[in-house]
Amino acid sequence: MQSVSSQDIERTAIGSLPVVKNFRRIIEARDMSLMNKELYLFLNLYCGFIAHYNIHGFRETYASPGEFANVFIRHFDQNHRYYCGNYACHAEPYQNTGYTKVEIKEEFFRIVDNHKTAIGQWADGVHRARRFAVFHSLKKEFEGTEQIFHLECNLCGKSVNIRIEDIGQDKSALDNLCCLFCGQPIRINQTGGENYVEHTIERKTGENTQAL
Repeated sequence: MQSVSSQDIERTAIGSLPVVKNFRRIIEARDMSLMNKELYLFLNLYCGFIAHYNIHGFRETYASPGEFANVFIRHFDQNHRYYCGNYACHAEPYQNTGYTKVEIKEEFFRIVDNHKTAIGQWADGVHRARRFAVFHSLKKEFEGTEQIFHLECNLCGKSVNIRIEDIGQDKSALDNLCCLFCGQPIRINQTGGENYVEHTIERKTGENTQAL
């Protein structure tokens, strides 16, 4: 029977190291506010990050979904230009954990690799939801300034929907509409809560013009 060394037993528990547990918790929760001081120092010293003044600045810098998905986790994505690989100095043991800095970083890489697709989709969804909220707010503010009219020309039989922006109290511009297809004058009637148009045939009798 093959014996198992204490070193082997320790190495099977790399995921239980506080620095690894804290990193996994942040990735799974997508929440930089969970980062502790030990992980902050590890990232600054061995993962290519700058300090951002202090731990509070670091958390704030990568707190947004976009920065978290497009910058923070990309330091651990081997297919991205932000990736911070391993160097000779990282082969040294990390504190008294029984693991090197390289091994801990590689565990970070595995964690990110398992979650980066879902994180990207989450960030895109949050961004889309925020844009839609802005759109909805603007739509609610401005939609009352437009009216939709269904135009039907009785002469040529063509019809079209047009959108007219609010022109205030002066509606005189609406008296000069013509059919888009045959060019004959039309007028908009707003009766019974419906917007429609009637074709007008002008017949001149002397100095008088009469619409039929």
